[in-house]
Amino acid sequence: MKEQMISVIVPAYNSEMFIGKCIDSVLEQTYSNWELIAVDDGSRDKTFGILKKYAEVDSRIRVIHQENQGPGIARNTGIAEAKGNYVVFIDSDDYIEKDYFLLLSNHNEDVVFINVRNVDKDGHVLKEEYMSKNMQLTKDVILRRQMTGKIDWGGVRKALKISVLRDNNIRYTKHKIGEEALYSFQVLWFAKSVAFIEKPLYNYVQRGDSQSHLKVDDPWGGVAKAMKDKVLEMQLYPEFANTINAFLLTASAVSANCLAKNYSFTVYLTKVKVCRRQLNEAVDNKYPIDKANMSIKAKIVGWMLRHRLYLSVWFLTKLKDLIG
Repeated sequence: MKEQMISVIVPAYNSEMFIGKCIDSVLEQTYSNWELIAVDDGSRDKTFGILKKYAEVDSRIRVIHQENQGPGIARNTGIAEAKGNYVVFIDSDDYIEKDYFLLLSNHNEDVVFINVRNVDKDGHVLKEEYMSKNMQLTKDVILRRQMTGKIDWGGVRKALKISVLRDNNIRYTKHKIGEEALYSFQVLWFAKSVAFIEKPLYNYVQRGDSQSHLKVDDPWGGVAKAMKDKVLEMQLYPEFANTINAFLLTASAVSANCLAKNYSFTVYLTKVKVCRRQLNEAVDNKYPIDKANMSIKAKIVGWMLRHRLYLSVWFLTKLKDLIG
């Protein structure tokens, strides 16, 4: 098999404190046929300067600077510049194991899922997320569970053939939270083959100031609506209507949790009633809800929300925060 070239895309924004460890983990790879495209997304610290110094000493590294547009658009910039067979995404505050690219190079499938370690800033392992536990599932089930978030949709959890993106004009949307959902749906729909690498190869660093920890009321709502629009555009709605309903319910459950976490009970109560009304307006009652492909938590909170058990949602969220 012809040696695979791997394009590594790293979107970076104000990453001066940790971008070095990220880039170093690429330089330490035991497989050398790679290029790294670092996209500085309008950083206001020393990130761009640090990246330029790396590019000066290794010709495989290219640096692009753009105005701040969010991580999804920064990844699109990298995709447009990529020359490899496979595309790998790494967030600027994360790092990878040194045999990642060597193990990936042995594959030829359209999508290759990898296992992820959640680590603290000192590298201590908090938990491991095994994407490979889903390897016995059909592609359709994986796709549906990624639609609802039951299987994490994160782009860093998979490498993929650049041809899948370019042949089908797949790009990230402008959503700053949840932009991976639409992207992952399209990738898996068009992919003809999937594989799994069972060794944990990606270290996801848990930081309280990351995008996923921003205080927002409805982080998935806009993406759920966009997903429905995309499915309609692709003329797949009857086939995926039940899973769209499940995603809408999951997004509302996530919103209810955020509201309970962010506000006093009085404010929460007003806002969560609006959340329930919007859910009822969005769900297509001509089709069932695909509960089989929802997470247990989303099913429980979603059921409470639909049955107006607002106090139960409140206490469940507070209990989870209390016990961690």
